[in-house]
Amino acid sequence: MPQVGIYCRLSIEDRDKMKCDDSQSIHNQKAMLRDYCRERGWDIYDIYCDDGYSGVDRNRPEFIRMLGDCQKGKIDIVLCKDQSRFSRDIIVIEEYINDKFLEWGIRFVGVADNSDSDSESYSTMRLFTSAYNEMYVKDISSKIRKTLSYKREQGQFIGSFAPYGYKINPNDKHHLVIDEDAADVVKMIFDMFVSGNGYRKIVQKLNEEGILSPSAYKQKTGSNYVNCNANSSSSKGLWTQSTVGSILRNEMYTGTLVQGKSHNVSYKNKKKINVTSDKWIRIPDTHRAIIDSQTWESAQQRIKSRVRSSGTDMTLSPLSGKVKCAVCGKPMKRNVYYNKSKTIKYYSLQCASYKTGAMNCPNTKSISGKVLEKKIIDELNILIEEYCQKDKLHITDVYTDQAKKTEKQLASLTAQKEIVKNRLTQMYKDKLDGIISADDFKIFREHIALEETDIDNRIAEIRQKLEESRLRIQTSENQHQLIEKYIHFHELTRTVADEFIEFIEIGQTSENGDREIHIYWKI
Repeated sequence: MPQVGIYCRLSIEDRDKMKCDDSQSIHNQKAMLRDYCRERGWDIYDIYCDDGYSGVDRNRPEFIRMLGDCQKGKIDIVLCKDQSRFSRDIIVIEEYINDKFLEWGIRFVGVADNSDSDSESYSTMRLFTSAYNEMYVKDISSKIRKTLSYKREQGQFIGSFAPYGYKINPNDKHHLVIDEDAADVVKMIFDMFVSGNGYRKIVQKLNEEGILSPSAYKQKTGSNYVNCNANSSSSKGLWTQSTVGSILRNEMYTGTLVQGKSHNVSYKNKKKINVTSDKWIRIPDTHRAIIDSQTWESAQQRIKSRVRSSGTDMTLSPLSGKVKCAVCGKPMKRNVYYNKSKTIKYYSLQCASYKTGAMNCPNTKSISGKVLEKKIIDELNILIEEYCQKDKLHITDVYTDQAKKTEKQLASLTAQKEIVKNRLTQMYKDKLDGIISADDFKIFREHIALEETDIDNRIAEIRQKLEESRLRIQTSENQHQLIEKYIHFHELTRTVADEFIEFIEIGQTSENGDREIHIYWKI
């Protein structure tokens, strides 16, 4: 008896339709598909539901889980209400229903639109259905973008969460009103900064007085706001200098509504692209100001006077992400500085908790990066000489592995492009034979052009990565020379650090000036 994986999906635009047609709901999709299985005597292996996800989103959690079970051979049939519930992305349809599912021996069935991968007529129908579904999403995306743009230009707030210091008007979700408690904190930050206090001193005062950070305050007041960077942050809910800096640069506090700072790459790619400030949509006097114009201008002038040129040197530190404070466990952050003539660059490491003012960590002193690197090199050479034998020392050639993986990705995309071209050729023959109309062919050709552009962009990215990997391989030494080189180290590089160091803990300075340094080796 076949094992069936039922997949249901509901997008935000589908929820709007449910006001007049409840057939789209997750509940009714489940009921329909359960009945379908019961009538045919099929066993339901599992039910996968993605609520609130677009059909062109490739990262739907339940969709990914279902594909994983398919690959493991746990499912024989994937059952959906129709093909659009599975995906509205024609590339995904072709990659799985017309490729992977055939390889895995999986049948796809869509009840409402009579989709069935075992049917001979499904192949042609699938192409038209996919093209229509994707064009539908593109059209919806275009309409939504135009609507949001119009609302911004009309001075309507369209964000999900109000900036710290404001809250969304309960009687008008497109209008901001002042949150008096948080607004007082915003005023204090501006007053302290304009009076000459630096970011660190402001952060210390806020944390010492137990004032909740913006994210902690939103959670306490019942907001659904989630800080996506909470796990990677060293602040753990406390105020930081970056938070204070963001508030001091936020023009919204002057009563000007500022929106349109970023947008998605496309209706299929949800990656955000930042928009230059001259293209932001600014509508003055849309809400009450927390900061007057004079205070705002004074703060901006002081911010400009504080800005230092960071130059163009973005070289990753050999120890980046590997050094922690032995006292509080937080990362050690890098400080970069130069000699008077600015010809020599130095750096030091300091506890992030103390540096940002988030916590009063007693490990206050910084340590010279060069001093630490020399300590590591000396210890590593002793370790190599004492424990390692030349004929047993092995360094993994990561660049070769990267190149092989990239070549596979490139081959896969190239094959996809060839499939797309073949489909267009076949559709052209069908038009000549009178199987499809000229209008249908025109619609399909336009869709294929969009699909080819998407694949070409991905191929260009992959080729760039492949070229970088090959260049690294060409300039690197062969395995024997690498081992010879690593028998004795003269300097600490990022490659050496990644190969041999798990992490490093820096303790406090003792009374006699010694610093505790604990190196945790991978060997």
